[in-house]
Amino acid sequence: MNKTIIALAIAAALPVAAQADVTLSGSLTTKYTQGGSIDTDSRLSVAASEVLANGMTATAGFSITADAADDTENSGTASLAGDFGTLTVGSIDADAAFQAGDVAGVVADTTEGASSTASTVYGIHFSGEMAGLTVSAQLNAASGATGVSAADVVAANLAGNAAAAVAGADAYTDVIATDAATSSTQASATYDFNGLTVGYAYASADADDATGLGVNASQTAFGASYSFGDLVVTAGKTSANAESRISATYTMTVDALTVVAQMDNEPSGDYQIDLSYALSDTIALSSEIDSTIGEQTTLVATYTAGDMTASVSKTADGTTDASIALDYGNADLTLARNGGSKTTSVKYSVAF
Repeated sequence: MNKTIIALAIAAALPVAAQADVTLSGSLTTKYTQGGSIDTDSRLSVAASEVLANGMTATAGFSITADAADDTENSGTASLAGDFGTLTVGSIDADAAFQAGDVAGVVADTTEGASSTASTVYGIHFSGEMAGLTVSAQLNAASGATGVSAADVVAANLAGNAAAAVAGADAYTDVIATDAATSSTQASATYDFNGLTVGYAYASADADDATGLGVNASQTAFGASYSFGDLVVTAGKTSANAESRISATYTMTVDALTVVAQMDNEPSGDYQIDLSYALSDTIALSSEIDSTIGEQTTLVATYTAGDMTASVSKTADGTTDASIALDYGNADLTLARNGGSKTTSVKYSVAF
């Protein structure tokens, strides 16, 4: 018999390893702003998922990002999910375990900066649920994807920076140390009593040392939430604040009108009302009334016709923004005018 035929027959009889479902995606965005500024960002992502023989599901993914301002730059994550819960390692939400137990929302989400960009760190996260009890725990690493710790960052910068000798090594060390993460642990537990949810959360250190915004060192939170149909009432307290926070949110929908009203007792008994109304299939209006000092009422009008969406908005700082966006499927073209900075920009994005 032909040796080639024999080899093919043997190969066909051998077991074939299962191949995971792999998804490849990416995007490229270029933005030109009045004055000559050009900003180009790109991202390439690969994700895979596989159901294992024991019934558990394994997933993995990574992304390569050419954008220095993106907190998820060159990140990777792997997880294993089963009856025991979900275990995730790699790039994780900086305060995921803490926020899972902060049912009253007394501690703001940790962000990368004042622009409210979600913060991510490298670490290990676990979440599991049994009979109404949900527990979460995570360890935030003292280093990033490159394995560089806060001490390594300080040493490298002090060694190569002559300004440290002039400004003072101690002061310079404090500044550089904020650029690297610090090891920390978080844990939380929530329990659902037929609509009444109670929760507790703890963090040993800042979730993101780069800014200190959100979850801070040795912080705890305890709270409860209950739903009365369209009315949701929450109450809670954090160790960083002497006062408890009580909040009520009411949602009402009548035909094309949706109203969401929210009020809390601190910092000064502020209230907020969000309104949205669809005049037709093409025209929609929305507004936000906020009693917080310095916030102005916003109003947004949107017009949609085919692949085009045009909007005009009065923002919370009192200025007016306008934009026209064209949707070409995998590509988008946007012309925008920022009333605050008085600049016009053109942005083109392609995704696959």
